[in-house]
Amino acid sequence: MSKKVIIIGGPGNGTVIGSVIENIARHSGEYELIGYLNDGIQRGTLINGYPVLGPVQKDICQSFKDVYFVYALISVGKAQARVEKLKSLGIPPDRFCNIIHPSVVIGSEVKLGHGVIMMPNVVISPNATIEDHVQIYANSLVGHDTSVASYSFIANHASIGSKIKINEGAHIGSNSSIVEGVSIGEWSLIGLGSVVLKDVEPYDKVVGNPAKSIGSVYREMKDK
Repeated sequence: MSKKVIIIGGPGNGTVIGSVIENIARHSGEYELIGYLNDGIQRGTLINGYPVLGPVQKDICQSFKDVYFVYALISVGKAQARVEKLKSLGIPPDRFCNIIHPSVVIGSEVKLGHGVIMMPNVVISPNATIEDHVQIYANSLVGHDTSVASYSFIANHASIGSKIKINEGAHIGSNSSIVEGVSIGEWSLIGLGSVVLKDVEPYDKVVGNPAKSIGSVYREMKDK
């Protein structure tokens, strides 16, 4: 029997994840998407054919029995607030399912947390660790013995070398590359197309080839 899944989110990232769930349903029947939870869209409204089942609230989440959840709220500059929102829902970790497209290649001895999302053609090399609620978008590579901490986001076509430590909440932009052995600080931002050759400090925002700091993500978060 298929596992019923609710996406916490909506149009945008949520619908992209929804399409992967549909692909999995056609391929193996493991999951069945039944709807969305969203604060800004009226209950009953359809998102790509699936209903909004209510707002993102603890009592609403706990009213659903025998279902699994996917957390799809991703936003640069608001990421930490949205993680706190996630934690406030009181959903047990094992009620978050891993959404992994059938084309993903996962090497030996890879460790996966809960709520991990992987889009088409992602490659995870041996002995990597992917923690809770990490999202990795299409055609990205994670090298061997690399660790990606919870709530991190890796956009499409990123190349993550081996023995890298990506700390909590880091955002890795599209088409960026990270050289072997460096550390990416918590809640930092790697701009699209950047080439990272050295460690990135927590909350730092870096861009370019080679990547250089242009400011602080934390400062932007405070300004908002």
